[in-house]
Amino acid sequence: MKKTVLTTAAAAAALVLVLSACSAEEADQTAPSPTADVTPAATSLDEVTVEGDVGEQPDVSFDAPLVIEDTETSMVSEGDGETVEEGQQVTAHMTLVSGTTGEVVESSYEAGSPSGFPTDTEQINSGLLEAVVDQPVGSRVLLSLNGAASAGQQAETLIYVIDIEGVEDIPEPLERAEGEEQELPEEFPELTLGEDGAPSISQPEGDAPSELETAIAIEGEGPEIEEGQNVSVHYTGWLWDDASEPFDSSWERGEPFVVQGVGSAPVIDGWNESLVGQKVGSQIVVAIPPEKGYGEAGSPPSIPGDAPLVFVIDILSSVG
Repeated sequence: MKKTVLTTAAAAAALVLVLSACSAEEADQTAPSPTADVTPAATSLDEVTVEGDVGEQPDVSFDAPLVIEDTETSMVSEGDGETVEEGQQVTAHMTLVSGTTGEVVESSYEAGSPSGFPTDTEQINSGLLEAVVDQPVGSRVLLSLNGAASAGQQAETLIYVIDIEGVEDIPEPLERAEGEEQELPEEFPELTLGEDGAPSISQPEGDAPSELETAIAIEGEGPEIEEGQNVSVHYTGWLWDDASEPFDSSWERGEPFVVQGVGSAPVIDGWNESLVGQKVGSQIVVAIPPEKGYGEAGSPPSIPGDAPLVFVIDILSSVG
């Protein structure tokens, strides 16, 4: 997916660092070394002490600054549940600690809900994959990564305490929307589907909606999308005022896009709000006013400022 099309300007939370396939690796390559101008007091996960029960926010201590050159993992306590396999969906509580200060940067325990992520290197950091695969549910695992806890900060060693709470198989996603066709409202553009399911629309008539509007073109029979889930979709987007050519389409790239943590995902508000509550298998048409899209700034060169948008989205699967 083109980053300029769906990504919001909001800063990502610190825990997202390990929920991105490339973020930590990119940080290692582009950020200054955590060893620069630092005399480490500790250099290994063996020097990190973790106290407290699994299922509660851990108490992490070490002599700071802690600098670990390479990614490391270690077992704090081993659970007795089902073993995590690559390709499954994992639910885990994660606590992030700064190696420089020894202070907690962020914890899902404080947020009140665990993180969900697939064990798939296309969607998560390889260090996280190594930390959880082949570990039983109920385990507490340590992971060290080098990078910045958030954008603009100095690179450092970051320590993650991962409490593996659950695991489930990921259902095979649909190739296209499947279900009962529905009649669209008159103000919506006419929708046509190709043989492969790729959509095209007519030029919308009339003024663009002033508020977010979502219409169901095909109603699926799968489960309803819940906030926080990872949702696989096919989509195409057009400018409401000029629908002669799409500005972005997963169909053209030949692979679906995964919305991670829908409801608060790093996508435009119109997507987060319209997807929650829809059924897997559905196809929706979403008319998005500028304030729910890219606002005054737009997303040059494809999307001008204050541009209303229209998307056709096929919901292929949901996990988490």
